[in-house]
Amino acid sequence: MTPQQKGGQAAAKKYAPPTPCPRCGKVYPFQTPWMAWLGHLGLHALADRYFGGDIRAAQKRLRQNGQARLDPAPWNRAWPVYQPIRQTEREG
Repeated sequence: MTPQQKGGQAAAKKYAPPTPCPRCGKVYPFQTPWMAWLGHLGLHALADRYFGGDIRAAQKRLRQNGQARLDPAPWNRAWPVYQPIRQTEREG
């Protein structure tokens, strides 16, 4: 049976991102977009560079900074303040 007769499943498997993640072992479901997989690897790179490999700390900082940038009234300090990611966080 040719790939065309299989309904495109062979082609979809050919272009699917690798699973599990080579860095942390996270398993991706079938048909996960490449951009999601590349974003996950970018999060690993951010965690390695600035947070000593702590992926949860990197996720938390990205979440807080995203929330701070969406604050409709930054003058009242109801949401967390934006904090740039610095090299000094590597020791912390």
